[in-house]
Amino acid sequence: MAVAAALSMGAGAVSAKNNNTGVKSAGAKCAIKVNAALDAKEGKNAGWLAQRWACGDKAPLVASGEPITIGFQNPEGPVINFPEYRVAAEAAVDYVNNQLGGIGANVAKGTPGRPLKLEICKYNALVPAELPGCANSLAAKKPALVLATLAFGESHFAIYQGAKIPLVVGTPIMPKDFTAPGTVAIGGGGGCLGVHLGLITYATQYILKDNLKKPKGGRVGVPWAKSAPGIFCYNDLEAKPLDVLAGKTLSGAKIVSSAKLKGTMPQLTYLGVPVVTGKADVSAEVAQILGFKPDIMVYSNQGSECWTWMNEMIKQGWTPTKFPVVLSGACIDLPTMAKLGNQIKGIYTLGGLSILDPDALSGFAKAQAVNYRDKMAKYSKEQKLNGTGFATQGYGVVMNTWMMMELAGGAKATGTDVLKAYKATLDHVGFGSTGLNCKDAIKPYVAVCSTEVSASVWNGKALKAVKGAQDFSGLVLVGKGDELRFDEVK
Repeated sequence: MAVAAALSMGAGAVSAKNNNTGVKSAGAKCAIKVNAALDAKEGKNAGWLAQRWACGDKAPLVASGEPITIGFQNPEGPVINFPEYRVAAEAAVDYVNNQLGGIGANVAKGTPGRPLKLEICKYNALVPAELPGCANSLAAKKPALVLATLAFGESHFAIYQGAKIPLVVGTPIMPKDFTAPGTVAIGGGGGCLGVHLGLITYATQYILKDNLKKPKGGRVGVPWAKSAPGIFCYNDLEAKPLDVLAGKTLSGAKIVSSAKLKGTMPQLTYLGVPVVTGKADVSAEVAQILGFKPDIMVYSNQGSECWTWMNEMIKQGWTPTKFPVVLSGACIDLPTMAKLGNQIKGIYTLGGLSILDPDALSGFAKAQAVNYRDKMAKYSKEQKLNGTGFATQGYGVVMNTWMMMELAGGAKATGTDVLKAYKATLDHVGFGSTGLNCKDAIKPYVAVCSTEVSASVWNGKALKAVKGAQDFSGLVLVGKGDELRFDEVK
């Protein structure tokens, strides 16, 4: 196909064992043409992606032959636990293999490609040896590449680099997720970089400045996850941009930054309160935030932690009329939110393109949401997990990687070819995100491909997109080349 050829990054077998083997019997042919006009509006290769979806529904192809293996590491333990990431990724693989023809299919001829296989490794993030153990186990399988969901540690990087296995990060949360060579971080919203900067941007520029009419700043409550990634994400991507806006740290020291909005909110102040991961009783921490009397509060954590916090807030007298709350998309848990209903009416969530509610979207974004809804309903093995924020990330990381494998040469593409295809993206369509722009990544966050985020508001029954707060980036709060902040600065 002409569209695929434009992104072809070369040939070469995925591995010594993964040659094109097996008899490929012809299936139903698909005559649907690529609508190239979609590219100008939705991003490069949007027309190609739409055509492949349509063909998968009208003339499904079942993959055949020897599988192409990609590794998949995911934290699933007693406290740090993201099974929805894996369940959604498995569903996406089943969809690719059973309807889209796998890797290297020719839909016009009705010829299937090879199946995609996930080699899954789950690890307990609270046991330090398990993450490198997972990486060593996956590297020994010699996959084309490895998908890392969220990694609570960095010991796996050296292992994959040593084995020359490209790493695709779903949700970047650790410093090396943003900065390591041979890595792309593709999750919609850019993990901590996009979401945490977005939280601060939305809280200060949209709520404080516009809604609350406090253009010079106000009081921001910032509970934060006291975990290995949480410490970095708070210090570098919440406290630092708040200091940038104020033009000074909390102790009055001047800030060095080339950010455009430096010093524009001189009256801005904030209180950061660490929250130990897995702590059941957060009453003392909630009391600190409420005692600070914030104008607004932002919080990012895994779903269960967010709702432990919000239930305690409600218990201690918070209502939506007290002050606005902005949660990250990681907090989204539609069943839990539905139970709270009007008690949390008016709270905001912020992250990459939210594809959980097709009715809240339009155009190509709605098509993605419908695809996610329908295919997860068909292929997900645990339906109760489909409505959580990280489920959409798990589905998206597989769909985007399938797309890059196809555009980089199909079944002949190496993992290095796929990494190069990712690295070359600019204004490229991305599933579950506003686009892939790896080529435009700024220093020091050179691996992050998608930083645009969007805000949604809970109306008591569902999340709805906030008009005027879609597809914006919080990179305005940091300067190109600004130093990373690893520790607390007063």
